[in-house]
Amino acid sequence: MAKESKTTYLPETEKILVRGLNAMTKACDALTKQNETLNNDIEGLKTKIKRLSERVLIDKGNDSDVS
Repeated sequence: MAKESKTTYLPETEKILVRGLNAMTKACDALTKQNETLNNDIEGLKTKIKRLSERVLIDKGNDSDVS
């Protein structure tokens, strides 16, 4: 009789686990997409920093010409 109880609950347990796995998969996909976006933002910021650093050096060079 104990085996009947286990098999009765087995499909419900499996459904719960499948739903949980699906939810975790969606969350993982969302985090992966967000990570890609953040990495792209980081690359853009690195480019901007490089450009602004060059601009500061150019401006410093021009300041010395004025003095």
